[in-house]
Amino acid sequence: MTKTNKIHVNSEWGIILFSIMLVGCIATVAQVLLIREFLVVFFGNELCIGIVLGTWLMGVALGALLGVKIATRRDCTFSLLIISLFALCITLPLEVIFIRTLRYIFHIPAGQYMQILQLLLSSMFLIMTFSITIGFIFPIICKVIHGFTRDPAADIGFVYFSESIGSLIGGVLFTFVLVTRFSPMTIIISFDGILLITIVLLLLFPKNGIREKQSTLRCYGLLTCAILLTAIFILIVTGGAKMIDNYFIQVRWNSLNPGIELVESTDSRHENIAIGVRDGQYSVFGNGQHNFSFPDDYASSHIAHLVMTQHPNPKKVLLIGGGRGGLIREMLKHPINTLHYIELDPELITITQKYLPHNEAEVLSDKRVKIFRTDGRRFVKQSKEDEVYDLIFVNIPDPSTSFINRFYTLQFFQEVSHILNSNGIFVLGITSAVNYIGEEVGNYAGSVYQSLHTVFPHILVSPGQENFFFASHTSGNATFDVPELIKRYTSRSISSEYFSEYLFSSILPPERVTFLEKRLKENSSFKVNSDAKPVTYFYNLMLWDKFSGARLGKTLEWLEEGNLKVFLIPIFLFLLSRYLYVILLKRGVDVQQKFNCLTVIATTGFTGISLEIMLIFSFQNIYGYVYEKIGLIISLFMLGLAISSYVSNRMILQGKSIDTFRPATLFRFFQHFFKPPQDNLREVPPAHADRKIVSTEVNWIKTLLLFEIILVFYAAILPLILHRLAFQFFGSEYVFLLFVVITGILTGVEFPISSKLHFLQRDKVETTAGAIDSADHVGGFVGALLVGVLFVPLFGILGSCLIVMALKLVSTLLLLHLYFQKRNTL
Repeated sequence: MTKTNKIHVNSEWGIILFSIMLVGCIATVAQVLLIREFLVVFFGNELCIGIVLGTWLMGVALGALLGVKIATRRDCTFSLLIISLFALCITLPLEVIFIRTLRYIFHIPAGQYMQILQLLLSSMFLIMTFSITIGFIFPIICKVIHGFTRDPAADIGFVYFSESIGSLIGGVLFTFVLVTRFSPMTIIISFDGILLITIVLLLLFPKNGIREKQSTLRCYGLLTCAILLTAIFILIVTGGAKMIDNYFIQVRWNSLNPGIELVESTDSRHENIAIGVRDGQYSVFGNGQHNFSFPDDYASSHIAHLVMTQHPNPKKVLLIGGGRGGLIREMLKHPINTLHYIELDPELITITQKYLPHNEAEVLSDKRVKIFRTDGRRFVKQSKEDEVYDLIFVNIPDPSTSFINRFYTLQFFQEVSHILNSNGIFVLGITSAVNYIGEEVGNYAGSVYQSLHTVFPHILVSPGQENFFFASHTSGNATFDVPELIKRYTSRSISSEYFSEYLFSSILPPERVTFLEKRLKENSSFKVNSDAKPVTYFYNLMLWDKFSGARLGKTLEWLEEGNLKVFLIPIFLFLLSRYLYVILLKRGVDVQQKFNCLTVIATTGFTGISLEIMLIFSFQNIYGYVYEKIGLIISLFMLGLAISSYVSNRMILQGKSIDTFRPATLFRFFQHFFKPPQDNLREVPPAHADRKIVSTEVNWIKTLLLFEIILVFYAAILPLILHRLAFQFFGSEYVFLLFVVITGILTGVEFPISSKLHFLQRDKVETTAGAIDSADHVGGFVGALLVGVLFVPLFGILGSCLIVMALKLVSTLLLLHLYFQKRNTL
C-alpha cells in the first residue's frame, strides 16, 4: 500500500471513530434532555426517569435486532449508516416538540395528572423513535469496522468502548457547559450541525477504505447536508433556535396553566422554574407543579399565626420553603429574634426577587431575617447541634417526587431533632383530608404520622384540606386548646388584616381534631417512610393513580401486599425450568453457550441500569439536585463502561483470560496495558498467530464467571455503602460519584467477553453484535421499568438489591453449569 493510500485509510478510520463517539455523545445528551422535558410535563415525578430510560433501552434493543436482520441480508452497510445518521438529525428536535405538546395530544385538562399509562405510551412512541436508530447503528458500525483489530469480538468491544467515551464526553459537556448557557433547541440544532458535517466527511472521503461505491448516495447526501447546514446556520445566527424553543415552552405552559400569563421560564440546578401572573398575583411552578403564589396575604396569615402560636415563646425560627406570599411578614409580627429562611430551590429566592411587591421586598431586609441560599436538607444536616431552634417549619409541596419526599423521611426527622430545642416544635404540612377521602389518603397521611412518631413522642395534627403536623419531644407547648392559643396570640399585640383570635375555633373544631387523631392513632400498621424505602412517595403514587383515573390502584396494592416473593418466585422458576429444559431435551453445549451468554448479558443489563437508578435515587435523597447532575451521573456510568470495555478488549487481544494471570505474566500485562495494539488504524491487521498466551473457551467462561460473582457481591454491599454515605456528608459526593464509575466498570466488563464467547460459536460479527447489544438493552429495559417505578418505592434499596442479586445468581449458576460441562469435554 502506498503512503498516500495509507493516509486515506487512516483518515477514514479516524472519521468512523469520530462518528461512533459522536453517536454516543448525542445519545447521552438526548437522554438527559428528554428526561428533563418529561419531568416538566409529569410534574417533576422521578418515576418518569425509570420509564424514559426503560423505553430508551428497549428501543436500542429493537434497533440492534433490526440492524442485524438488515446488515446480514444486504450489502449496503455504508448506505444504512448514512441514512441512520440523517435520521438522528431529524428525530430529536421533533421529539422535544412533541413532548411539550403531550397534554394537548392526550387532551389532559389543566391541573390534572397525566396517567402513568399515558406516560408509558408517549415515551414508547417518542423515545423509541430515536433510540431504535441508536441501536440500529451499533451492528451496522460493527460490520463497517470489521477487521479493525485482530479479533472480531474486540471489534465489537472497540465500538462499545468508543461509544462509551462519546457518552462520557456528552454528559460532561452538557452538565458543565451547555445546560447553563444554551436553550435545549439550540443544543440540539448545534449537535445536528456537527453530525451533518461528519456525514459530509464520510461521503467525501476516497472510497479505497471501508465502503463500497455509492455515487447516487453521495450526490443526494451532500445536497441534503448542504440544505440542512444552511438552515442550521441561519437558525443559530438569527436566534431562530431560541425563538422556536420559547414558542414551544409557551405551548407547554398553555397546556399546564391556561389563563395565566407566562413571564419567565428557566432551568435551575433542581428543576425547571416557571413564573406566571394573573390579576397581579404571581404563581411559581417547579417542574410544572405549583409551589406557591404571591402576594397571598389571606392564606399566609392563617398559616403563619396557627404555626407561630404553637410555641409559647418562639425566639429562633427556621423556615424551609414557601416564605414568599406574605408568610415571613406575618411570622415577623411575633416577638422572634432570628428567622433563618431557606427556599426549597435556592434559585427561587433570586428569580422571584424582581416580582415581589415593595413591602414584601422590605421584609427580606429585616435584620432578623437571614437568607441561606443552599439546599434545605443540606443545611439541616450540616447545622451544629449547639445552634438549636425553638420552631422549625417545613412549608413545601406534597412528597410527589423523591426530591421533596426526602423532607418527609425518618432520617430527615432525626436530623431535625438534633437542631431542635428540647421544648421546640417541628411543623410539617401535607395537602390531605383523611376524614373526607379514602384509604389511599389515610395511608399517605398515616405514613408521615408514623415516621414522625418514631422520632417525636408528642404529635398534634390539624384537620382540614391541609393537615399540619406539630411534633415535639415534650408535651404542653404544642396545643389545640383554643383559649390557650387566643391567650398567646393576644399577648403578642399582633395586628393582622386577615386574621384574628376568633378564627382559632373554626380552624380547630374539637370534633374534627378528635376524629383525625383517632384515625391516625388507631392504625398502628402505617409504614415508616425512610430514605431507603420511600413508602410515602409510593402512597402518593397511588393518589396520583386515583386522581388521574388510571385505575391501577388494585394492582399497586397487590404488589405491595405480595412483597418480595412476587418477584423472587418467578426468578427461581426460570432457573428451574431452564435446567429441566437442558436436561430433558439434552441441548448441546454450544447451543447452551449462546443462550447462557445472552442470559448473562441480559441480567447484567438489568443489574447495571437497576444499580444506576438506585444510585440516582440515593443521590437525589442525599444532595437534592439530580436534575442538574443527571447528565454527569450518566456520563460517569459510561466512563465505567468505557474503562471496563478497554480492559476486556486488551485481555481479548492479548489472549489473557483470568486463567493466564500468573505472577510472572501479571507484571508484563500491566507493563504493556496502556500501550496501543501493534496493529493500529493505518491498515486492517492480519491474524496474529504468535500469541504468547492462548485462552480456551473454558478460561473465558471462568473469567466471565469471576465477574459475575463480583457483581453479586457488589449488589449485596451497595445498600450498606449508600447508608454510610448518607451520614458522611462532607466529601461524600465525590465518593458517591466514584461508585457510579465502579458500577459502570463492573457491568461493562462482561460485554466484550460475552461477545467473544458468543462469536466463538461461528457467528457473524454483526449477528453477535446485534444479539449481545439487544440482550443487554432488553435487560436494561426491564430493570429501568421495574426498579425505577416499583422496586425502590415498594421494597427500598435493600429489597431492590436482593432482587438484583437473585437474578444475577441465576445467570451465575447457568454459567457455572456450562463451565463444568465444557471442562469435562477437554
